[in-house]
Amino acid sequence: MEKEAYVNYIKRNKKGKIPPTACVVCGEDDPEVIEMHHVEGRNNSDWIEPLCKNCHSKITTKQNRVSPKARSSNASLQNLRAFNIISIGALVVELGNSLINVGYEMVENV
Repeated sequence: MEKEAYVNYIKRNKKGKIPPTACVVCGEDDPEVIEMHHVEGRNNSDWIEPLCKNCHSKITTKQNRVSPKARSSNASLQNLRAFNIISIGALVVELGNSLINVGYEMVENV
């Protein structure tokens, strides 16, 4: 999230106000583009995080590289564990990229 966007986000969410739901990866808070993402797959988990459509697409694309049969609730325990690792890893990769970009922005603004 760029510095200006972050400052605007903070101003909108002063003490006593309920903050809007924002993408956990990039910070986008436009309700029109926020979707709820099942981190470990829709069939396998109640763990849900808000993502913007762009971040959601990137992560879901990585999840969809695993066949539907291998990620279904009827899959073997090993396949389910592998799918969970892939799913969480895809989220962590996007979060990491976002953190790296914020770090570079901070260095450039010093």
